Amino acid sequence: MRTRLQSQVESIVPGILDLRHTIHEHPELGLQEYETCKLLETYVREHVVYERMHRVGETGLFIEIKGTKPGKGKILIIRGDIDALPITEDDKASHCSKNPGVMHACGHDVHGSCVVGTARILSDLRDTFSGSAYIFVQPAEEILAGAKLFLNDPSIDFSKVDGAFALHCSPEFEAGKIGTKYGGILASSDELDIVVNGKGGHGAHPNTVIDPIVVASAIVQNLQTIVSRETEPSDSVVVSLCSIHGGNAFNIVPSEVVLKGTVRTINPASRNSVEDSIKRIVQSTAEAYRATATVTYTRGVPPMVNSTAWVDRVFQVGETLLGKDNVVHLDAPSMGGEDFAFVIERVGGVFIRLGARTPGGPYGSIHSSGFYCDDRAIPTALTVASGLALDFLGARE
Repeated sequence: MRTRLQSQVESIVPGILDLRHTIHEHPELGLQEYETCKLLETYVREHVVYERMHRVGETGLFIEIKGTKPGKGKILIIRGDIDALPITEDDKASHCSKNPGVMHACGHDVHGSCVVGTARILSDLRDTFSGSAYIFVQPAEEILAGAKLFLNDPSIDFSKVDGAFALHCSPEFEAGKIGTKYGGILASSDELDIVVNGKGGHGAHPNTVIDPIVVASAIVQNLQTIVSRETEPSDSVVVSLCSIHGGNAFNIVPSEVVLKGTVRTINPASRNSVEDSIKRIVQSTAEAYRATATVTYTRGVPPMVNSTAWVDRVFQVGETLLGKDNVVHLDAPSMGGEDFAFVIERVGGVFIRLGARTPGGPYGSIHSSGFYCDDRAIPTALTVASGLALDFLGARE
């Protein structure tokens, strides 16, 4: 199977590279990926034998590749997201974005092109496995809205799905490598809105006001103790206040200050305790200063927690296909969030890091104007995604 898989990968890499470069040059923001989806859909119609295919929302795509080997088999989800970010790309980059102010700064051009490439490989090798691969060409990951489109699609019965995985570009290590870890690999992503109400007045007469700026400042400081004094040191928790607004004059104390922030946790239990602590600290701090405060805590995506059996499979299959030196055992999670966590939470699976940096080349952080992904990541992604799928679906020559 390895030889046949390698042959299939080598035969389609040039076309997938062309597809990737076209998508990179024409990035589209979340829920606006009309041309990207159309391009990928056309590729599938021309190169893939599929059981069914339909749009999910206006810019997503569901494809089922059904094995022809006798037997019921399993059902596996493979996700590739396709949306870009509102960032202006460094003009020195190859195949630079032609859409001003929009770029693929997170590698979704790679993910989208490789997931349809994987669909093609599985289609060509469908005689070796039973069951089905569900290919998700997902929009709107960056705004955490795309995965729910698939979860809410009545034609996809998630109760019959046996597992799921996704690959994601990572500039932390070189193209040609992959990496993952046991347990939590990505954080939950929750939104925090705090409104502090005091009593406004003249800045020259502070004794006549209840200053919400002072209260808000105390709240910012006190919330830091959640991580430093209420969280187990080995646990990963982030509480970041990222926006503060109040007042519009140099000598007028406002009556209200608004704070906004983000909360990240890896442990689901910590997610609950942190929310409780935030509400307690905010309200008690405001009371101590004779003010009032309201907290709106909005839960976003859950933590991405890898299934142990799936991590075992990634290490085993990855080392077989790529060599042991090209499979990285990650030590720590990232505190970034991912809406594919909703799917992993539902059916179990794994999130895999795909090395993106040119060997010996510079580091370009995701979500920055200098991010890039070396083309050498493409055959790695195709090999790993197809190999994992074939292994899970019981492929035999």
